[in-house]
Amino acid sequence: MIKKILCILPVITLLYMAPGALFAAEGDAAGQEQAAVVTEAYGPASEALTDETQTAVNADATAQAGTEQGEQPAAQPAQETQTEGTDEALTQPVASYTEEDLYVMAHVLAGECQSCPDQEQLYVGSVVLNRRNHPSFPNSVKGVVFQKGQYSCTRDGNYYREPTDRNWANAKSLLENGSVLPANVIWQSGGRQGKGVYVKTKWHYYCY
Repeated sequence: MIKKILCILPVITLLYMAPGALFAAEGDAAGQEQAAVVTEAYGPASEALTDETQTAVNADATAQAGTEQGEQPAAQPAQETQTEGTDEALTQPVASYTEEDLYVMAHVLAGECQSCPDQEQLYVGSVVLNRRNHPSFPNSVKGVVFQKGQYSCTRDGNYYREPTDRNWANAKSLLENGSVLPANVIWQSGGRQGKGVYVKTKWHYYCY
């Protein structure tokens, strides 16, 4: 009896284990078939991720290039505006005078202080300009110089000396740049005049 039981026991054990193994094999086969269907429909996951990443990189590069191209031309008009403003700021008006003004100024310098230093010549000529602009005197260089009783060089003949190169240069500088003395200094003589002395040199008093 015991021998029969021992012979039947392996058969019973095999019958209990066979269905589980069969179901496991069927499950593996079904999983492989499902994975094959998904792969065929959508393609490998790694390839899809790679394509999306590349598209995003290309979009970023295009956007950056567009931004750089859009910003670069904007700086040029500002440079042109600044250059125009600089040219206008450097433009300076030039004083106007006539050939007669230059002739008379050079000759009065020759007549009053021909051999004196440049500073003295500029002082003499400045008094002429200050008088021209003063309501008590004629309004032209010639009118001031030839006003009766004012400049002795027009009476003693020294006015007709030939001006030196320095006389011409100083006369031109005065007419182009204006007086080097205050506007109220309208007297030049060998002594004190007016209300006070602005400056006294070796040759003249310059008074206001």
